[in-house]
Amino acid sequence: MRPAAALLLLVLLPASAVPAAPPPAPSGAEDLPPLERLEIFTPGEPTLLLSRDGEPFATLTQEHRVFVPLARIPRVLREAVIATEDSRFYRHGALDWTAMARAALSNLAAGRLREGGSTITQQLAKTLFLSPERTLRRKWQEIRLAQKIEERYGKQKILELYLNAVYFGHGAYGVEAASRTYFSKPVRALTLPEAALLAGLIRAPGLYSPFLDPPRARARRDHVLQRMVEEGFLKAPAARAAARTAVRVAPLFKGRGTAPHFVDFVREVLEERYGTAVLARGGLRVRTTLDLALQRQALEAVRTGVAGAVAALAAPPRRPASPAAPAGEGEGPALEGALVVVEPATGAIRAMVGGTEYGRSQFNRAAQARRQPGSAFKPLVFAAAFERGVSPADLLEDAPVRYPKGVGKRRRAWTPENHDHLYRGPVTVRRALEESINVPTVRLLEAIGVDAVLDVARRLGIQSPLRREYALALGVSEVTLLELTAAYAALANGGNRVAPHAILRVEGPGGVLLEEHRPAVEPVLKAEVAYLVTSLLEGAVERGTGQKARLPGRPVAGKTGTSQEAADLWFLGYTPELAAGVWIGYDVPRSLGRHETAGRLAAPVWADFVRRALGERPAAPFPVPEEVFFLEVDPRTGTPASPGSPGAVREVFLRGSEAAGGPPPAEAVRDEPEAPAEGNEGGAGGTPVSGTERSGRE
Repeated sequence: MRPAAALLLLVLLPASAVPAAPPPAPSGAEDLPPLERLEIFTPGEPTLLLSRDGEPFATLTQEHRVFVPLARIPRVLREAVIATEDSRFYRHGALDWTAMARAALSNLAAGRLREGGSTITQQLAKTLFLSPERTLRRKWQEIRLAQKIEERYGKQKILELYLNAVYFGHGAYGVEAASRTYFSKPVRALTLPEAALLAGLIRAPGLYSPFLDPPRARARRDHVLQRMVEEGFLKAPAARAAARTAVRVAPLFKGRGTAPHFVDFVREVLEERYGTAVLARGGLRVRTTLDLALQRQALEAVRTGVAGAVAALAAPPRRPASPAAPAGEGEGPALEGALVVVEPATGAIRAMVGGTEYGRSQFNRAAQARRQPGSAFKPLVFAAAFERGVSPADLLEDAPVRYPKGVGKRRRAWTPENHDHLYRGPVTVRRALEESINVPTVRLLEAIGVDAVLDVARRLGIQSPLRREYALALGVSEVTLLELTAAYAALANGGNRVAPHAILRVEGPGGVLLEEHRPAVEPVLKAEVAYLVTSLLEGAVERGTGQKARLPGRPVAGKTGTSQEAADLWFLGYTPELAAGVWIGYDVPRSLGRHETAGRLAAPVWADFVRRALGERPAAPFPVPEEVFFLEVDPRTGTPASPGSPGAVREVFLRGSEAAGGPPPAEAVRDEPEAPAEGNEGGAGGTPVSGTERSGRE
């Protein structure tokens, strides 16, 4: 090193970075990283995620890198970078003493650090090997590494490495990734104004980003053009013509940031199949099921809905006085929400919102969180009943009932209750589901057997552990939003289940097809059974607890779910085109207020999303299977009504069945369910409940 080096280093560094006593100069390369890393610096292209329509929206690494040989980098970009970052690049060694002296004088005159004087080789050393800290030791290391790089490589190779390593902002490293990120084109296709804009980003990518500040980006671009003229790389008329063009960008990742939880979901699936290294550098192109328009609408619906729920919960007239009352903004844990959309006919996950703010929490509440669904689980109970000959017009008894639980001295009774603590006497099966009445639903499960419900749940794709007890009817077993939404999608698809999936095809470098998803349709319920459930769920939206999910002129089937103490609010619903599920709650289960319901807070979020998603698309009715027929019945007795009978309603039946006025008798031999675990009678997160079971109250 020349004698003036130490003085120049002190001038180039801010005073705060200079130690009281200079550190000893490193001997040789003892504390320098091995230069062999440059020998393998040909970073592969990361895995690229595309939407269902082929639009790129994310990579599976935080860094977007695509290595390109120097010969494929246009001369105009090389010259723009050299003119701006190191105009004497081909005339100096590792250091440019002229530039360092100029920077030192500028810094002394300004009384602060304005210029650095670093060469392209120094910047390469810093980018690949060193931390960004500004200390004398780090500067010394940078200089020594730069000298070793210059000793080993020629200028063209150094420039190639630099142009492939330097950061251009928004996750783009290297000129090829930058060209794609900002202009959606390969670097070889850049125009002069575009090349100048990219060159100008190197100094401060965040400051000059055309995405964030187009006027400042244009001013910086024009400065680069002027530097190219000053260095003899460009004629003044060409620079003036380029400066007259507007800054036009074509972002590669138009959907970046709109589906981060979905990206993590896809990453987890792909890592199991290909491994982390291949995802990072294997150049895979993954066509996913994501519909970017639906994703944006889902994200907006969740954020708007949760914000509205926070405001509603804070309103004085309804604010609970209990210690479990929800905190306002900034007063403890944040209220969260999730939404997932599954296409019934294909099982494709079209949108997935795992939370309101990914930056605050990466936990995916749509796919990872298991919570009590409350009454949103009840349709599975009714599906099992319809398979066993029950009809929507059959009568169920809504009257107090007690079930023994526990053993020995711990034996006591469990008494399910209705949310309103009222009993209605005999009610039809339809009314029990539409109004989400707990006691008759439990009685129905008792009549058909717990195992029948467990069997239907498994066929519909519920994989979470389910507790074998009568309280299962009230949704006390935790499930994920994704698996329950997929179960509803099977109902929408006429009882045909298609496993939910997020990946359509995976291609390797050169377009080699590695895998392609072919949906497997599995009939899990008879079409007529699925239609009976759909008919009841349409009634739940039209007349029951889900009325805030109504979309006038469009058929909607859906069900609310409010778990114990309103710790979880759900709405699951579908149209012929899509199935969607919404969840609202706190990550650590706590009450949103004893009087809060999913019908009030979750159903409107679902309706808001579906209204946005379907827009002006023509409404289509749910298809009616041939094996069902309609009959006028007396809603009080469930029996066929006489012609002209006042108050008669149109009910749906399976062919070969009739309104019998009650469910079939319990099977002669039926396994008794296990007693609920002591101290955990369906409470969310293991919260004990004493006295009565109140889950699934809505």
